[in-house]
Amino acid sequence: MFYKRPDVLDLLAANNLKFTVDENGKPLVNTGRKAGMLSIETVEPDAYTPQALYAALDGAERAEKEYMKTGERVLYTDNSPKTSDYELARLVATHLTNDSLRMLAERGLHGRYAGDRAAMEAAVQDLLYKGSYGRDLYTNTYTGNMPTQMGHTTANSLGGTELRPELAAINTSLQDSEGKDRLEAIRRKRVQLNAMKAIQDNPELLDDPDVKRLIMGDKTFVNDLLSKANNYGFDVESARDTQASGLVAGEKPTVINAGQGSRVYVESRNGNGNGNGNNSKAEKIKAILKNGNIGKY
Repeated sequence: MFYKRPDVLDLLAANNLKFTVDENGKPLVNTGRKAGMLSIETVEPDAYTPQALYAALDGAERAEKEYMKTGERVLYTDNSPKTSDYELARLVATHLTNDSLRMLAERGLHGRYAGDRAAMEAAVQDLLYKGSYGRDLYTNTYTGNMPTQMGHTTANSLGGTELRPELAAINTSLQDSEGKDRLEAIRRKRVQLNAMKAIQDNPELLDDPDVKRLIMGDKTFVNDLLSKANNYGFDVESARDTQASGLVAGEKPTVINAGQGSRVYVESRNGNGNGNGNNSKAEKIKAILKNGNIGKY
């Protein structure tokens, strides 16, 4: 059967999809339906990489500047003959159950209603075929198996209907923008990535007084930024640990091994130089010993 063919399975895998299978790993074939007999389910995508996100922004910037010069938006496959994956995509689409077909058609049309079964099959064929390249066909940048959404080449508010897979993180950031507004959205996203990279390379930045002043001590903002940075593939675990522990980034914890009742003398100075602040290291260590804990600050 066609659904066992490696090229069919590869086409689905390129789109982070697979056939729904039984406990023995065989595709579930529904013979009780008039149209469609195979179901589809999604596969966990690969993680983003900072390199791919930066490249996607660079590609989006190049494409937008080109559009501002020429007034044209084209996919780099527009004038190329269809590959064999085009017919494979058609074959898969015509054999999907209505539920699977509708799910993929809505994805392929960016949430718009696809219409009858014939229209849904055409939308799914287009989705699977474009996804087989592993690239954003408008900016010609790598998408691989990272999370994607169908992005418009023209802003939706301006009637844009040309769709192609685009990295989801970029699609949601640029949203419904055109021309100078789009270039500004690209700039802002690049600034965000640069901030994430700076924190990855220099986690002590989060304890810089000027940085603290700018974010006004908003830990929710910082935690959200670190969470998104981690999702984007930046290594910010040391910065996350610092936020969770309250330690100054790069500062080694003081480990105390002492039983309850032991007398330990600690001298420490806080920011004003007198060592008497309520938040001084000495005060925190005393609190640990008072409670009879053996731990670390």
